[in-house]
Parts: sequence; structure tokens; C-alpha cells
Amino acid sequence: GVQETFAKNCGDGSRVWNLLPVGQSSGFGRGTDIHAGTDLEERKAIFGLLGDTYITVEGGPGVSQEARMAHTRGAAVVPLRRTGGASEGMFDFPHGALQKPDFASEEQWSLLASNDAPIDESATALSAILETCAAAMGQGRDEVEPQHEQ
Repeated sequence: GVQETFAKNCGDGSRVWNLLPVGQSSGFGRGTDIHAGTDLEERKAIFGLLGDTYITVEGGPGVSQEARMAHTRGAAVVPLRRTGGASEGMFDFPHGALQKPDFASEEQWSLLASNDAPIDESATALSAILETCAAAMGQGRDEVEPQHEQ
């Protein structure tokens, strides 16, 4: 599925963590399997609490649930809307996550929704959005972290 394809295309996999319920294995051959929760429902609840930024691709009710939890606590949720399903707003996907964030240009945001745009242009737009988002989050952290005198 999508998770396996993503994991296998993240370089050597040294910075990929596959979050699974206890006793399960991803079988991806890439990244490190980390166990959290005794079942899928617990794993979804934990997943929605972990990240700073979430990318959604298609998805059903579970993706919407995770996106709602993440969005509610202030994480950035970037839906690849052109893929449909939850990422296009189905299954009670958080409405706010479907609105263009400050860290995306109008052109970039529309490329995530356009089925007519070449896939590589949508992927380039997503990459640029994530890069800007990460830089903005890093700046925000620098502003709020206390400075210790030496």
C-alpha cells in the first residue's frame, strides 16, 4: 500500500519508523518497526499524537480520524487531495486541514488537488510545502524555547 511505497522510497530507511500495534510487523524491509497500542484503534490514537506534520493520501475513516486528532492538537495536516477519499474531505476529514495553510502558495495548494496536473508537479509542490512548513516550525520552536545563560 501507500505506507510501504513511501517507506521504500525514503532513502536508506534510517529515518523511517513504522508504527504498529504490539505483535505486528510491517514487512516493508525498510525502516524500523515501533510498537504502540494493543490494537489498531489504540495505534491510531497514538499516531495522531506523535507528528508535527502529517501527509494524507486517499484514505478512509481511519485516516480521517487520525487527521482530526492531529489537526485538533495543532499539527500540520497536508492532504494530497487529488487522491480522493478522506484526503479530499470525505469521512469527516477536518475542514480546516482542507484550507490552504500560510506555508503554501495558492499554486502549490492547487497542485495538490488537481487531477489534471502531472504527478511530478504535484509531488514537487508537496515537497516545497513540507520544506516551508518544516522551516516555519523550526523558527517557531526557536522563538519559544527558553534561552539558558551560561
